Amino acid sequence: MQPIKAITFDYFGTLVDVDQGGIKGMAAVLKLAGIATRQSATALYLDWDMRNVQTYRGGKFRKYREVSTIALAACLEALEPGVTRRVAIDPLADVFLGHLVEDSPPHADAVVALEWMSQAYPLMPITNMDSDLWQRSQLVDYFEHVTTAEMARAYKPSEAIFKLAIDRLAVAPEHILHCSLASWADIDGAKPLGMNVAWINRGAETLSPWQPRPDFELPTLDGVRALLATG
Repeated sequence: MQPIKAITFDYFGTLVDVDQGGIKGMAAVLKLAGIATRQSATALYLDWDMRNVQTYRGGKFRKYREVSTIALAACLEALEPGVTRRVAIDPLADVFLGHLVEDSPPHADAVVALEWMSQAYPLMPITNMDSDLWQRSQLVDYFEHVTTAEMARAYKPSEAIFKLAIDRLAVAPEHILHCSLASWADIDGAKPLGMNVAWINRGAETLSPWQPRPDFELPTLDGVRALLATG
């Protein structure tokens, strides 16, 4: 590995427990919409997540807020056909996104890692969320700069968002270490541009045989410090 001069991150999942915020948001939406269901808020959040990814990967660029609202409407319609005719979806989406962004707590290892890394490296998240949503996230104060999908008008794994991040850092890709939980979005996006990738495999998942392999696989961000010390 070439000497590392900057570190980039996926945000949701890698640095914060997005499931906690998303589940809390979905529970709030169900209550506000008056929807009674046997399905758990957890299952419905995961359904929303799947629809959200399908939507932003399945067409021309739309802002994350718009995409997530479309996904939420589809999720609720599957529960109660016609529900979006009796409730206003935009306010519900605002509530959901508020919890998703503001109530996703940092992983303990992420806080420790960022405290150390920020003393020695420029740090930048590369995130699919909108820029205004990023400003409401819990770890915003650790970063002077961010690259969002809104800025690039493209979602990961598009090379456009990674190229923009590289340009804004003004660091050659071989000198950047990208840390991410999301394999398909971040390994697939960063590796072809020459970035070093540390896959933070928190869930002990298995990569598809067709995916590029990361440079490193670690269970948490704790291993990144040792990696950099030996790199």
